[in-house]
Amino acid sequence: MATQVKLPILRGMASFVLILAGSVVSLASLAAASGMGRGPQSLGGLVIAVLGLSLMFAGYWIIREMDGALLAAVCVKLALAVGSSFLVVGLFALLIAFDGSPIAYFIVLGCICTAGYLKFHAYTRDH
Repeated sequence: MATQVKLPILRGMASFVLILAGSVVSLASLAAASGMGRGPQSLGGLVIAVLGLSLMFAGYWIIREMDGALLAAVCVKLALAVGSSFLVVGLFALLIAFDGSPIAYFIVLGCICTAGYLKFHAYTRDH
């Protein structure tokens, strides 16, 4: 208990900033993945997206035992659900052989978000 911040307002503000920053970083990953070459840019976009999702999860983790945890959990679940839909986009782009999109980025991020959503949903349901 000694390592926790005593002031809940600071924890709430830090959580808000982390979730907002994570959202912006996650959105920026799509622009990074849609670069010219699609090779390293897709990997860079994927790393940026995982960083953004990690920031959002950190924002939830800071206030997980407070009253505002429900709102933070909804934000994280929404981001993971949107990310999970990238799997459908990637598979559809692969099916029609569309060269204009970073297919690997969509498929890998969709798989990561789907697994993350299922684990996070199970965690928040139990706690």
